[in-house]
Amino acid sequence: MTADSPPPRVLFPDVGGTPRSPPAIWAAMVQQGRWKSWALVLAFGVCVLEALVALRLASRPPDVVLVAPDGRGTYVSASVAGEALLRFLREQRQLPSDVTVLHFTRTFAQTFFGLDAATAETAFPQALAMMTPALRDPLARNATETKLLEGLRASGTRVSLVFEAVDLLEQTESAVRVRLVLRRRTEGTDGRPLSEDRLQVEVLEWIIPRTPAHPDGLVVGQLQSRALGPEPAHAP
Repeated sequence: MTADSPPPRVLFPDVGGTPRSPPAIWAAMVQQGRWKSWALVLAFGVCVLEALVALRLASRPPDVVLVAPDGRGTYVSASVAGEALLRFLREQRQLPSDVTVLHFTRTFAQTFFGLDAATAETAFPQALAMMTPALRDPLARNATETKLLEGLRASGTRVSLVFEAVDLLEQTESAVRVRLVLRRRTEGTDGRPLSEDRLQVEVLEWIIPRTPAHPDGLVVGQLQSRALGPEPAHAP
């Protein structure tokens, strides 16, 4: 090679197929950047949707349950209740009162332990509806297998209950425990007494959201009963 000869040309390899194409790693980085942008847009859309759902739930009117002096609860639609009542209820949401708990417990005990020929058809389904599924299903299955309702209808008996004691033992934010002492008297169709017994019953009730099916906000989750002896004589 002489001094007048031109310098040698340096030829670079054609990576992208044409001399103007970027290297493959550059193309991959650009494609990855596009995917990141779309992921950010999707995440932002999910956040907006969650915010809209939260606002919708926050603006939902509360359930309205009117409690009578005897503790009976009545579900009232939010469209029927006035604005003043709704505003008061939004400020005064709280756990079931003692009166409501005792009324619910007495009603359950009356329907479950006071079954007789006249009330079995209506009272037993009502008692089952006041229980949790875990307690209700085995009892309903056992009643079907033993033909409980058929036997009560055929017996023609009448049952009366006397509540000797109803005590609220414990209450938390999720459950209530109540103890009852019942005196149960069974009579025949002619009014002749057939039997009389005393029971001590402990009921564990779960606190649930109030609904038209459960206006008191309570369901029976556990139930225990045992026979007691005759009532002790009172000293003079």
